Amino acid sequence: MELKSSRMAIWILCSIILVLRDTRAACPKDKGRSLKPNNCSSSILDDVIKDYLQSSVMTLIIPAVYTLVLVLGLPANFIALWVLGFKTKKVPSTFLLINLAAADLLFLLALPFKITYHYFGNNWIFGEKPCGAVTAIFYGNMYASVLFLMAISIDRYIALVHPFSNKRLRGWGSSIGVSVGIWIVVAAGMSAFLIVPQTKTFKTPNITTCHDIWAFCCEFEWYKYYFLGLFTIGFAIPLAVILFCNVPVLVVIAKSREPPRHVIKIITLVLFTFILFFTPSNILLLLHYQKDQWESHNQLYFWYVIALSLSSMNSCTDPLIYYYMSGDFRTLVKATFCSSKGKDISSASTKSSKLYFSSDNKHSKRMDP
Repeated sequence: MELKSSRMAIWILCSIILVLRDTRAACPKDKGRSLKPNNCSSSILDDVIKDYLQSSVMTLIIPAVYTLVLVLGLPANFIALWVLGFKTKKVPSTFLLINLAAADLLFLLALPFKITYHYFGNNWIFGEKPCGAVTAIFYGNMYASVLFLMAISIDRYIALVHPFSNKRLRGWGSSIGVSVGIWIVVAAGMSAFLIVPQTKTFKTPNITTCHDIWAFCCEFEWYKYYFLGLFTIGFAIPLAVILFCNVPVLVVIAKSREPPRHVIKIITLVLFTFILFFTPSNILLLLHYQKDQWESHNQLYFWYVIALSLSSMNSCTDPLIYYYMSGDFRTLVKATFCSSKGKDISSASTKSSKLYFSSDNKHSKRMDP
């Protein structure tokens, strides 16, 4: 089943690449795409767009937010990846967490380019191919994070609500197959950013934009469906699944004799951060690319970029989720960074991880106090 799914995903990826290449070849000259100039072939930006691109929000506040996310998120996710990859017990569900940490880490590694771009007046100095690569990594790993959060929620749901079927559904084959499938879907979805030109150079002001004003002239009917697909697969479906999976988990916890408050807080944190960080940008993305007319389009994109910077903060909260969800992870971090005793930290308590990550736990309702 995993092999057939992988082949289907690869076939979809190849089909998208061929379609994009054919469409690109049939197109005429430049035209604005994200922020739309009055004359798409002009090398001079109109005053409204110039004000947007060089405003203090775009050149100071947004790079400041990205810098804060980078400073906080990079070491936290490096530590998380190290602990999950080398210090915790190797179980199938941990593989999903490792992939989530890797997705966050790749996203964070793209931020220095975004910070430089915004800080220097939305002027891209790294060339066309790096622009496409950074854009694909930036968006791709954001959607990968969403999909892995969904997969982890499903895994947790099966472990608690259907514990007797979790051996088959939560094995190594499922974890690896799901992870590979997510990365293939993300690669297919982000292939447009690698194929279609992302940079556009202007004489007045003397800047080269990256992704903000696409150098692609044609407006395609497929473009609306492309971003509708991103919204559906990368946000709407994961949100519905996460809600569906976590509500029954809360019901199971509520029926336990001593409902652990911290577990309820964990689920609340997952739902709150997902809705807070990803809802604004995805709703604005949908509205931005579904508008038939371009009036007020630029202002909508301005707010979308702000919401996008907010969504980047999710990379800082994911390590907190690892910390509170797994007793192994929590004890290992404390032992590594807070303890001077030479204990074998690989024998750390696994009570909390039994709830969320054990594949055949007979006491799935045991939790940390």
